[in-house]
Amino acid sequence: MLTAVYESDSALEGLRMLLPLAALLLLVLPSHAQDTSTEKPGVLLPLPKGVCNGWMAGMPGYPGHNGIPGRDGRDGAPGEKGEKGDAGLVGPKGDTGETGVTGVEGPRGFPGVQGRKGEPGESAYVYRSAFSVGLETGVTVPNVPIRFTKIFYNQQNHYDTTTGKFHCNIPGLYYFSYHITVYLKDVKLSLYKKDKAVLFTFDRYQDQDLDQASGSVLLHLGLGDQVWLQVYGDGEHNGLYADNVNDSTFTGFLLYHDVN
Repeated sequence: MLTAVYESDSALEGLRMLLPLAALLLLVLPSHAQDTSTEKPGVLLPLPKGVCNGWMAGMPGYPGHNGIPGRDGRDGAPGEKGEKGDAGLVGPKGDTGETGVTGVEGPRGFPGVQGRKGEPGESAYVYRSAFSVGLETGVTVPNVPIRFTKIFYNQQNHYDTTTGKFHCNIPGLYYFSYHITVYLKDVKLSLYKKDKAVLFTFDRYQDQDLDQASGSVLLHLGLGDQVWLQVYGDGEHNGLYADNVNDSTFTGFLLYHDVN
């Protein structure tokens, strides 16, 4: 409906524009007919030059309606890369992420430089128990502890010169040894621990000579245990001897104390 009304209005406008042109033609045609009366019939003469000069201009037309927009053009070629912009503001710190999977152990590195020597620590308690004694006389009694009264070392007094016995005050492992001089008779000697002989030595005397005999042993002792030497048998095997130039000695000391 709107399209039809629009088309009828356009037709009326066109007729209005033609009416003035028709009126002008009517004014010109009589004069032109007189000039052509003398000419031969059937021949149309051209209009004289300048005839249109006196014509009045028609009314200006109305602007046409805008046409339908055309299609979008093609994309242009990419332009040159612009300059780098200024750095933006630092954003807030993000949350801590989850711990990743432990990686494979790397190769062993080279040894580092040795560090400085540390400060001396507090000294630990040192367990000491030792003795070394000798025989002062050649007279000994069989089957009783031999009393060594010549003291070389007995700082802890763990060896009792009155009884001839060593008393254990520190439980642990001990080393015992003896070196004796034999003269005039054979010797049978035993080392006792808690009333039980654990080591035996026998030396046969050679006439007109001095013999030497010795023995050694490791023993574990408990607190209160006793160790001593004594001649066993009868008086015929009591050749233990000592003088100013010949010694018979008995020695013992702690190697390792018990931890517990």
